[in-house]
Parts: sequence; structure tokens; C-alpha cells
Amino acid sequence: MSSPAASLTFLTWARQDLFGDLRVRHGFKLGLAGLLALLCTQVLRIPNDYWAILTVMVLMNAQFVGAFAFKATMRMAGTIVGGIVGVWLASDYASTPAIILPLFFLVMVLAGYNFGHIGARQVPYAHFLLGLTTLAIVTEGVTNPAQAWQTGLDRTEEIVIGIICSLVVGTVVWPRYAREEFLEASRITLKTTKQLVLIHAETYMNRADAPSEMARLQHTFDQQLSHLRSLLQAGTRESAVLSARLANYNAFMVSLTNLFHAGLDFSRHRGEAWFLDHVHFEMEFLFAAMSDEFDILSSASSPGKKLPSSLMNEAFAAFETKVNQMREPGMLHEAPLQTAIDIARELGVLRSLRDELNNLRSAMEGLPRLGQPMPDDLSDIALAKSEKPHWDFLPTIDWFWMKIAMKGGLAVVIAVVFIKWIHPPGAGNVPAMAWTLTIMGRPFLLAGGSGDLRSFQTALRASLMLAACAILLLLTTPLLASYLAMSVTLFAVLFVFGFLTARIQGITYWIQVAYLTVPAFVGLNPQAPVASQTIIDTFLGLIFGIWIGFVVGRLLWPVLPQRILRDDLVALCTQIKALLNGDPHPERIRAQLANLPVEALGAIRQIRLSGCSEEERTKLVALVRSLQTLVSRVSQLISRRPVLRSRGEGGTLLPESTEQILRPEFERLEIEFKQMLDAFGECFRKGDWSREFPSVRGALTEMDRVTQESRDRHLLEHLPREASLGILDFVDRYHAIADTLEECGRLTSSLRIERYWGDYGL
Repeated sequence: MSSPAASLTFLTWARQDLFGDLRVRHGFKLGLAGLLALLCTQVLRIPNDYWAILTVMVLMNAQFVGAFAFKATMRMAGTIVGGIVGVWLASDYASTPAIILPLFFLVMVLAGYNFGHIGARQVPYAHFLLGLTTLAIVTEGVTNPAQAWQTGLDRTEEIVIGIICSLVVGTVVWPRYAREEFLEASRITLKTTKQLVLIHAETYMNRADAPSEMARLQHTFDQQLSHLRSLLQAGTRESAVLSARLANYNAFMVSLTNLFHAGLDFSRHRGEAWFLDHVHFEMEFLFAAMSDEFDILSSASSPGKKLPSSLMNEAFAAFETKVNQMREPGMLHEAPLQTAIDIARELGVLRSLRDELNNLRSAMEGLPRLGQPMPDDLSDIALAKSEKPHWDFLPTIDWFWMKIAMKGGLAVVIAVVFIKWIHPPGAGNVPAMAWTLTIMGRPFLLAGGSGDLRSFQTALRASLMLAACAILLLLTTPLLASYLAMSVTLFAVLFVFGFLTARIQGITYWIQVAYLTVPAFVGLNPQAPVASQTIIDTFLGLIFGIWIGFVVGRLLWPVLPQRILRDDLVALCTQIKALLNGDPHPERIRAQLANLPVEALGAIRQIRLSGCSEEERTKLVALVRSLQTLVSRVSQLISRRPVLRSRGEGGTLLPESTEQILRPEFERLEIEFKQMLDAFGECFRKGDWSREFPSVRGALTEMDRVTQESRDRHLLEHLPREASLGILDFVDRYHAIADTLEECGRLTSSLRIERYWGDYGL
């Protein structure tokens, strides 16, 4: 027999293991918040408590603890304003429907546009709840305008109860902090990056071929980067602290991506044997120091504790000194041009690794941690503001979200017209289902869905599922005719829903359907006998709303993965060109370029059309990764430009004769790079795959000739060490960018996107 102590130990371990699962914790929290909301509505005698449950389900999807007071203020402000607007619209509908319907359309367009356009902030919650509350009051108010004020008060109270319950449970019970989870996920990503860098380093030192696991590491890194991006988006919506340091997080993401691609650059060549013999000790010391730096950055640390130092910068300085000593006797100048460029490239890659690791250290030390207060004196506030760049550009209309918002406004107007015209069953559920499904196309795609692609099949499956739920409820309603049975059932349903959705970053189509189905079940109030016709009408209303959302969403500006992919590819080409043009806001562009490939790769996974084979999908992934590499290489080129700039104002570190020879060739190459990017962008925009892409080989050959001529005339020999190697590093970086552009052109020419680029697949 086991002893009582052993049994107690086993039970304790089992309980800890059970609640150690994120899915179990989130399911429990969601069920608890739903029961608390139900209890509050019953105690306060508020009718139609399903709006409180709906609010809990929507708000608990954002699982991170943030600024409690600010979030509550934003959500309540949206609810109250929506209540006032909804009462006004519903009260005047009977007398002036021709005026009220356009105003209703404008209100819903404004709410939908700001919900999506503003992006990662807490403010969109206010706009979403403004739209949701307005919709709830208008839906019921148009059928009974005399009760508009009472309906408005009831709905506002129910939504406020849902807000308070979700915020209290989310903050008190197993709180999750986006700041800490982002750091933990970034440490895992850094370990993957360390694997890649060290494997490439060993391959380089041994002059061997790259191992086959590189593809696996790249795929793993893509997934981890996507997870970090989702965490950042969710966290900035919830946490005012994280949002205030968004620039630090963006800089971290950019440096992390550049670091990974700098590691990939080792695969471009094998080390020169004679060079490795001379710097073998220094290079081994440097790689060991980099490994230590990776370990420091990827290790857990206490908030407020300064990161330990490493010997990486000292090791790089020793390596650089050794290379300079080799330069002094003329070894590098006597070597063939390509050998000298290779050595400069190796030094450049190692410098990029060092710089990005230093940037990551700096960014991590600037990331806010749990328990650390925000700056409270003026100097610290000024410092915090200086860390976040302010880009002075005029606000522009986001036409993507404008179209989505107009679709949502049109869907609810159609729903209200149908309510007054044909009086469909379950009318109260129609507009809410139609609006939310219409405006959520892109969030569905970002969460792993297919957007509006094949939404006919999806709507049909959802209708069959709701019909099955109605049948099940008809059979079980008599068993739920008590508060205890109802509470247990509600907790079980919410627990299962939370368990299944805890690890989904965002809102999928099926989550959205569940958002309105579960509250509809609560709204039936099965604690008392419910007529079968009422149950049937409720679910028919949900199904009717799904089909309105499907028709409007699919036929008017549908959100399709192939279109999102096209827009992202065009944006990548445009933004890379802007970097080459010396855009005055490079931080903004780099932050966007770090996110665009992640979304593009997600869109590729969701293209489910007969014309897109697995081979085609593989080529698309390779194209996006090549563009990712291009982003990194262009960023490194831009960051190295100051090497050739003057220490003071005007002039350069190069003698005038050398500058007159080299600079025109560099500028000519950049012009041809931009022409290739324009050609790619036009190809992606118009789908013209038969066109010939320009080549930069002629400009590269001329640059190599001029560089060799400068070496023959000993123009580079007497330059400062940094400038001499910097020029050769520049030459290599231009070669690397040209190679990547040629690879992008080859992949693009091999695609058959015209088979699935259009609007197909209902």
C-alpha cells in the first residue's frame, strides 16, 4: 500500500501538472469569468444576460494583463458612446429611416475602420465596443422604438458587467504578462539562431558543405518569428507599458532577423585555407565569445538585473587586429581580387554578427520587465520618449481597412432592412453575426485561417453545425431548467472553448461563430421551460446572419490569401527601394520589413486552390525568403555607408581620385537595383509573368573592373585600414544583393501565379 504522504505527493504533482497547462488555465479562467458575469446579471436583475457573456468571451480572448484602468476606461467609453448613438438611431428610425440608415452605415464604418486601422493599441477596443453596442441597441430598437432607452440602458449595463468581470478574472487569476512571454519566446528564438550561426561557423572553419538541417532551422525560425509577431501585436493591444516601448520591441525584431540572416551569409563561400591558418586562433576565440553572448542573451534573468558582460567585443577587436597585421606586409593586396573580397566579406559578416548581438543586448536592456516601474521623473520620461522615434508624415487613408469597414457597414444595413422587411426568425442575432464575420477577414487570415477564400463551404459547414446545436439543445433543454444545471453547463462550454482556443493567436472564423452561438444559448434562458420554436428561431437568426456576412464579405472586396500575398510582395519591393533611396524614416521601414515576410509566409500556407501545387508553394516560400535575405543585405549595406563618410562635415575618407572612380559605379549599381525592384513590383501588381527582368551583371562587371584598376594603381593600399577593407566589403555586399535579386528574378519567372492569382474558390 502506498503511504498517505505518497498519495498526497502524487495528488499535488497531478494538480500542478494539470494547471501547468496553459489551455487548462485559460479554460478555467474563461469559465470563471462567464459564471461571474452570469451571477452579476442575475443578482442585479438585468434581462438578456447573454450580452455580458458575449463581452466576456470577446475580451478574454486577449489573455494578457495590461493597464487595467486604461483598458476599462476605453471599453466603457466605447460602450457608453455606442449606447447613446444606438438609442438616438433606434428612436428616430420609424420616422426617418432614409436618413437614419445612412447615418447608421457611417457609424459602423467609423467603428470598423478604427478597429482595424489603428492597430496595436488599446484604443481600438473602444471603437469595437462602440460598434457592438450601437448594433445591439439598433437591432432591437428598430422593432420597438418606444423601448429604445430601456434597451440602451440594459445593453450598456450588461456590457459593462462583462468588461469588469473579464478584467478582474484576467488580472487576478493566473495573470499572463506579454512582456515576460515575449522575452521567453525571444530566448527560444535566439537559441535557434545560435544553432544556425555555430553550425555555419563550424562548416566555414572546416571548409565543408552546409549540413541539410539548415532548411529545418530556417522553417523553425520562421515559425518562432511569427509567434513573436503575434505576441507583440496582442501585447501592445493590452499593455500600456509594452505599447510605450514599442520602438524597443521593433528594434529587437529587426536585429533578430538581421542576426539570423547574417548567420546565413556564412553559407555563401568556404574559407580560404591560408587565411584560416593565419587567424585560426583568433576566429575560434571569437566564435566561443559569440556563443557565450548568445547564452547570456538567451538565459532567463531577473527583472532589473543587468545582463552579464562577455568577451565578444574584445575577441572581435583581436581578430580585426590580426587581419590588419596581415594587411601591413601587403598580403591582402598581393592576393587576387576575389580572395581579398572574400576576406573582407568574412570580416564584414563577423562585424554584422557582432553589431546585431550588441543591438540585441541594448534592445533587451531597454525592454520593460514585470515589476519595474515606468520612468517617473522628467529626465527619464524624456529618455523614454527619445527611444521611440516619431515619424513626421501626414496621415493617410488605409484603403484596405476602409473597404473592410464599408463592407461591415453595408452588411448591418442589409440586415436591418431585412429585419424590417421580411421579419426573419431570430432577428436579434442577425446584424451582429453579419458585422463581425464581415470585418474579421484579415484577422481570420492572420490567425491561420483562409480569410474569405472558400467561404461558401465554410458558411455551409457553420450552418450545419448550428443546426446540430439547435437539435442538441432541443433534446437537453429540459435537463437545464435550474440555475445550478445552467451554471455547470455554461462553465463546461466555456472551459472547452477556452481550452481549444488558448494557443490560437487571434480570432478565427470558428471562434467568431462560437462568440455569438454560446451567448445565444445563454439568452434562451433554459433555467425556465423554453419553447421549441424559440430555440429554432434563435439558431435560424444566427444562420441568416452568417449568410449575409458570407455574401457581402465574399463578393465585395474579399480578403483572399493570394491578394494579401500580392500586396505584401509589392510592399516589400517598395519599402526595400525606399531604404536604398535613403528614406528619412528608416526605423519605420525596417519595422515594416520585419513583419511583411511573416504575413506573406502565412498567406502562402493558406492558398488552397487547385492551381497551386506543393511545388509552386515551395517556390513561393523560397521567393519570400529570398526577399527576406534581400531586406537584411540592403539594411547592412545602408548601415555600412557611414564607413566611407567623413569624420567631419563634407568629403569622405577616400581620396578624391579614388572616390571619383568608385562612387559612380556604386551609384549606378543602386540605380539598377531599384529598376529590378520596380520590375518585380510591377510584375506582382499586374501579374505579368512573361516579362524579361533587367540584369545587373554588366554593372557588376564594370564595378569589379574599376576596383581591380584601383588596386593595380595602389589607390587602396594607402587608405586607412577601415576604409580599405570597407570598400572591398561594399563590393561584396553589392555582389550579395545582386545575387539575391537574380535569385528573386529566377524564382519569379518560374512561378505560375496566373493560375491562382485571381479571385477563385467560393
